[in-house]
Amino acid sequence: RGRSIMAGSTGPVKRGVTCSSCGLQRVRMPTSWSMYDCGFYCQPCWEAFECSICGHKDPKGNDFKGNWNCRACRHKRLVKEKNVPSHDTLQRLIIEESAELEGSTPAQPNALDRGKSDEAVKLLSKLATAEDEKDAEASDEETWADADVVGELPALLGKAATGATQKADISRPRHIVLVLDASGSMRQQDVEADAETRRELGNQCASLTRLEAAELCAVKFAREHAKARPQDFFSAVAFHETAATISKKQLANEFAESFGLGDRAANGTFYLQGLKEASTLLDEFPDLPGELVLLSDGRPADTKAALNFFQETFLHGRHCKLHVHGIGFGTTVESFAPLQQLACLSGGTFALSGSTVRGLCQAFSSVSSTITSAQSSNWIMADAEEKQPQKQKPQLRVVDFELPEQGIFGKKHVIRLQAARTHFSFDGTTFRHKEYDARPVVRRQLPYMRGGMRLVYSFQDESVSKDGSWMVAKSSRYLDATLNSRIAVEAHAKSSALASYFASLFNAKLLASGATKPATLLFVPCYLYEAKGDLPQTEPRCFAAERYLPGVFLKYNSNNGYVADAQLPHNDVVQAFLHFTFEESGGCFIVADLQGVARQSEVLLTDPQVLSLTREYGPGDLGTAGYLRCLHAHRCSSACKRLGLHPINASKLRQVGRSQTAGSTNNSWQHVLSDSSFSDWDRVSERAAAEYVLGEGHPPTTTMSASSWVHILDS
Repeated sequence: RGRSIMAGSTGPVKRGVTCSSCGLQRVRMPTSWSMYDCGFYCQPCWEAFECSICGHKDPKGNDFKGNWNCRACRHKRLVKEKNVPSHDTLQRLIIEESAELEGSTPAQPNALDRGKSDEAVKLLSKLATAEDEKDAEASDEETWADADVVGELPALLGKAATGATQKADISRPRHIVLVLDASGSMRQQDVEADAETRRELGNQCASLTRLEAAELCAVKFAREHAKARPQDFFSAVAFHETAATISKKQLANEFAESFGLGDRAANGTFYLQGLKEASTLLDEFPDLPGELVLLSDGRPADTKAALNFFQETFLHGRHCKLHVHGIGFGTTVESFAPLQQLACLSGGTFALSGSTVRGLCQAFSSVSSTITSAQSSNWIMADAEEKQPQKQKPQLRVVDFELPEQGIFGKKHVIRLQAARTHFSFDGTTFRHKEYDARPVVRRQLPYMRGGMRLVYSFQDESVSKDGSWMVAKSSRYLDATLNSRIAVEAHAKSSALASYFASLFNAKLLASGATKPATLLFVPCYLYEAKGDLPQTEPRCFAAERYLPGVFLKYNSNNGYVADAQLPHNDVVQAFLHFTFEESGGCFIVADLQGVARQSEVLLTDPQVLSLTREYGPGDLGTAGYLRCLHAHRCSSACKRLGLHPINASKLRQVGRSQTAGSTNNSWQHVLSDSSFSDWDRVSERAAAEYVLGEGHPPTTTMSASSWVHILDS
């Protein structure tokens, strides 16, 4: 770069410091010099390393067209040069495809089918004993007037059912480690302070620096969390190019009194340093189960190094049972793809906070809700487990994860194959399918994401994505042949088809009910692919694929009774859809595990799980147990009432729970279940998060997702 040696160097210096850039030597390090990554830099060289875009100094950056770029900004520039389609464009393509496929479905009446609705309600009574009927409680009208009373979780049926056993001691303290970004960008004073915050701080400043807001909200987080779990301990780490422990294993009150970040914001963002320091802290207290909360305001400069360390230590190593929760301190989710990935891979939550103190506090609150609910909902039916012999869990695929590389399919690290595509549709009574001839498709070798049951890969089929959009492929996390069979993948694709059918009915009937601009629910169309010809031994022949859905993922509910925070956008409408599917199907189905990206007037959902009394819809169909938990956790809203749905009466659910019996049919999936070697291993434990923030929402993230989750955009 043409840097000259500073005057004053008169000969070889035997001892001292040497500028790593220009070679200038000094006996002692001058105060004007800087040290970075074990190297020394004289003032002129250090100033030359200032990024022309963000102002950060990074000696490991590079010159781009005459301007110095730090690694993070250079990466962003390279991504933009790929002509990446915007999130909005990708989402609109999904909306258009959903509308096109929905157009082939016969028109349905806009009123709720009262006959089917009554059948669903009667189903609960049929399963109850005559003695149970004598104990019936409030009428439907009383239930509506009684604020939609529903028994509390985690009890399975309002109160702990006979034989219900709690797996974990919920009073056991946990170690919550806050890992806070203290890079130079955290000095920016652009965080809006509301009136309440200004009163608390005793000043009328309309905005705070990002670091000040992080400190304020971290203290509030500890105090609020202590109301639910006063026994938990808190530690804190601040990181940029180095990391330091600020607080160590303190109860909430002590932590709130002593915690402070001071004026330490400087340098770039390096996740690796924060993760290493947090790992060291966790190692000091091995008897305390941990939770890690990582807050950052942008993309790190060490995404690959951080991901490698994370996999080695937090996925496969000594902290493999720990959840990492991410908080993106900003308004656009594109900058937080690496943070979303870490949160999702560990089964944690991601929340996008926006640029206000209120939003940041809400993001922290969603994380607290996740941690609290995860510790209070880990119930099993002991009697059921004791009656059945222990079955060996299927073997997991051993995989490493790569950085998100959507749209990048070069000669290396990809699998090219011929595969036939099948699309399923449902008309209310029958599934139909349309088959397409085998065509060339390409998939990345390594997954970049995982859910509770599936791995997620970047994928491309030009016959579907002619418009330049991206796709993802999903295959089982397990090596068990039954879980990679066509029957298993077909069950997943049919769940999406059935969900799409009921969503079209739901949207029409909610609009006809007089609701003011209700959100439209749309499911991402899902395809079944079957590879032809020879394949590597470990590669599944059948897999599912769909368009890539960018944004912040929100987890609204699960297939096992988890219900997200009511603050999620369009939450009432999405939760009402679960109730609607139960009544509209006459009690035959419940569409649960609702997760996706919230837009202003739509919610784009993916990976739904259909629950049935006959367990026909794959390993995620938990049958009667899942049915009851989802109905019992549901709280009716104004949307349920507007649709004319029967309020869910807690007494009826208790009756069903006492007699969990239901007929089963000898269908193909049931046959697979009976011949396979798995039982309740597939009962995914979902954590709340809502928050999710993501932006895209979606990420929403919150809340965490444990059934094939997030598609992360690395842009």
